[in-house]
Amino acid sequence: MMKGALLTGVVIFFKVPLKAFVSLYRKAEIEMSCDEGSPEPPVLKVFNRWLLFEAVSRADRRALDGLLQYLLSHEKRLIDEEFKEPSTGKTCLPKALLNLHNGHNDTIPVLLDIAEQTGNLREFINTPFRDVYYRGQTALHIAIERRCKQYVELLVEKGADVHAQARGRFFQPREEGGYFYFGELPLSLAACTNQPDMVHYLTENSHKAADLRRQDSRGNTVLHALVRIADNTRDNTRFVTKMYDLLLIKCAKLYPDCNLENVLNNDGMSPLMMAAKLGKIGVFQHIIRREIKDEEARHLSRKFKDWAYGPVYSNLYDLSSLDTCGEEVSVLEILVYNSKIENRHEMLAVEPINELLRAKWQKFAAVTFYISVFSYLVTMIIFTLVAYYRPSVGTPPYAYNTTEAKVRLAGEIITVASGVFFFVTNVIYYLLTNPLCFHSFIYSVLVLVSAALYLSGIEAYVSVMVFALALGWMNTLYFTRGLKLTGTYSIMIQKILIKDLFRFLLVYVLFMIGYASALVSLLTICPDKKTCNDSCPKYPECRDTNTFSEFLLDLFKLTIGIGELDEMLKGAQYPVVFLILLVTYIILTFVLLLNMLIALMGETVGQVSKESKQIWKLQWATTILDIERSFPVCLRKSFRVGEMVTVGKGLDGKPDKRWCFRVDEVKWSHWNQNLGIINEDPGQKDHYEQTHGGRGLRRATNLRNPNLQYLSCLIYPLLLTWLTTRSSCQPYWQRASQEPHSSGLSLTYQIL
Repeated sequence: MMKGALLTGVVIFFKVPLKAFVSLYRKAEIEMSCDEGSPEPPVLKVFNRWLLFEAVSRADRRALDGLLQYLLSHEKRLIDEEFKEPSTGKTCLPKALLNLHNGHNDTIPVLLDIAEQTGNLREFINTPFRDVYYRGQTALHIAIERRCKQYVELLVEKGADVHAQARGRFFQPREEGGYFYFGELPLSLAACTNQPDMVHYLTENSHKAADLRRQDSRGNTVLHALVRIADNTRDNTRFVTKMYDLLLIKCAKLYPDCNLENVLNNDGMSPLMMAAKLGKIGVFQHIIRREIKDEEARHLSRKFKDWAYGPVYSNLYDLSSLDTCGEEVSVLEILVYNSKIENRHEMLAVEPINELLRAKWQKFAAVTFYISVFSYLVTMIIFTLVAYYRPSVGTPPYAYNTTEAKVRLAGEIITVASGVFFFVTNVIYYLLTNPLCFHSFIYSVLVLVSAALYLSGIEAYVSVMVFALALGWMNTLYFTRGLKLTGTYSIMIQKILIKDLFRFLLVYVLFMIGYASALVSLLTICPDKKTCNDSCPKYPECRDTNTFSEFLLDLFKLTIGIGELDEMLKGAQYPVVFLILLVTYIILTFVLLLNMLIALMGETVGQVSKESKQIWKLQWATTILDIERSFPVCLRKSFRVGEMVTVGKGLDGKPDKRWCFRVDEVKWSHWNQNLGIINEDPGQKDHYEQTHGGRGLRRATNLRNPNLQYLSCLIYPLLLTWLTTRSSCQPYWQRASQEPHSSGLSLTYQIL
């Protein structure tokens, strides 16, 4: 008895190591049991965090004997701070779940029973971690991560919070410094770790079912979380898409009024939009091509078979979210304008995206594009004639008293109007939080400054005007994207200018400044003009205040092979040293840097050539959307590609009408399989209807006049050119991950 009390005091006051204490304490218990003559009652065990964590780590339930009596006698609970890990707030329950032996830990039921008898079972189960890395994680998260369904069932039965959110740094996306983002919620964790049985239990248990509609702190649902963890590998895509459909259909059956795929997160992104933005091509393709034959969930399909004849299929694809006609951000715009998507070339080739772009080009973009080319070239020709035939006698502004002068005035007005148009357009874009289109903005500023100088009577307007003229003609490179051959060539030029030439000039300027400073220092100083009168020597015989800038120009001439060494050596104080420095400069620049530049340009051309088709496809898609975005919303709807189709009946019994796009496909390997609902009369173009089990597929009659559409497509761009422009503006080197993209302007003035 005395020894047991003594050991207790030692642990409490002197903090004896845990293993030594356990050994000594057990020895004292044996001695106490052998002391049959002692009339004193047995002493209760003393428990602390170290002893408790050691017991659950070893899954030793015998070591927990007496824990309940100790807690009751001292009015303590397992969630008290003395039983928690100070740094994390971890209790003994997560500790036990983290130390499973063959999937079991016998101390877990004991701990839950003790917590229930002490009246704090729910608090004990739902006590979250509080450190910055694992904040919000509960025992249920750990049990799901350890794939222990038996303990998940036990915890849920005992009152675990199925909507607890783990928000610690560890559970954030990798790009934000985290390690594994799963959507914070237990259900999302089960889905992202590919545990369908766990998902079924969490959503269907009779104790407390998890709500599939619940969103985390980012507004993401479980579908968003699945899209986030996709990595485009075959195995990952297979399990993610299977789990995605499972949850989508389950939500539709449990909550008929909710389409989980339409829920937006805090960034306004649906799962489909997120898949497009993050470049998750496997999940993206699965979503837009999803076809569900189950009648109860058929309304979740995005692909419908209209008719089939042998191996030929006519499929209808739901365009909701894909092509929104400017009413909201579309998936198509995300793919085309988001330069961070590295594989967007592949994603644009996915059907129906590819055929949708082709249909837009044929319907309105091609005609509008060629009208824009013609209009812009006419404007630049007028600008060129105005600059070429400017008066050379007198001071500006010149008189307009002749027929030729009046024609020149008309050309000047057109040129200034184009500058005003570009300037106002860019200001509007900037006020709408869009980035400035630097090329068109600089062009407009140069034109307006030149006009202001001209009206002020300053002849220097000519120097500003010629820069604007050169930039205006350079901007015609935008229209080379209309042809595949010239479009790829313009990309090569842009990539070389931005990537290879920039790096070359950076190193070359440093070399030139360094060698110019050294070589100029070796030149003798020119004598004072007062002492030598009119016969003073000048550069290159000596150096004065302007020598450095002149010497830089001479070094540049040497680099390109048109300089002369003899003149540079005339004023050298130490000709040998001067010559050595000059030779090393030539070797480093003319021999080394220039050849490296040529090699880099060759490599860039090779890379662009390998991806020429994909790059041109992206440019082509960008051109189409630039033109479409320049239309007002009302006109976009008139040019919208697709047809309104009744694909069946909704859950309320009303016709399920959607705007769909038709794509005909040939599949020789699947033509003899069961096709489900198809149209029996595919030859009827104007109106046909097929019903099957109360649900049918019908194409509505197109009431629009194609001739009127074509006529409006020809006339409207001419009026729209000087009235409106609505397209994205970003620096063209930021508009593509592998290739540049131009800034969109009006239909007429589309530039680089």
